[in-house]
Amino acid sequence: MPYTPQQLSDHQDIRDVLHAYCRAIDDNRPDDVIELFTDDCEYHYGGDLGSFDTKEYAYRFFRAGTDKIYKRSAHYVSNIEIAFDGDDAAESITYLNAWHEFHEDIVDAWIFGRYVDRFVRTAEGWRICRRRVDTMGHDQWPREVTYMERNVLPARVK
Repeated sequence: MPYTPQQLSDHQDIRDVLHAYCRAIDDNRPDDVIELFTDDCEYHYGGDLGSFDTKEYAYRFFRAGTDKIYKRSAHYVSNIEIAFDGDDAAESITYLNAWHEFHEDIVDAWIFGRYVDRFVRTAEGWRICRRRVDTMGHDQWPREVTYMERNVLPARVK
């Protein structure tokens, strides 16, 4: 598919948001994490972690996770697919591989899956307005997760 120069730039800007999210989570900077979301953001984890739909709740959620629940983490994203829905909206599927060291007795815990995101262009740049985490697997993850059904997602972003 041929992309316009603006779409190429937007592709990189969206990738930068995805990477900034990983760095801010891993560096324990919840204020910076929250700035990557819209005010009316939705976030759906599934399992014990559930969902939220306000930026205020998102801040409390990320503050608790990066400060009280785990000591360290390393989030890796890859296989980023982006499809535009007009000039100011996009859908993406991004593979996730995240290691965590918890304050609990668990030394290393991994979670594998996909971020399924809706991005919108704002005055501040591209922001995540909806995120769903589809878990594909884990190793020693201390909480219940909801596993992705193999037929839930299309082969490619539409």
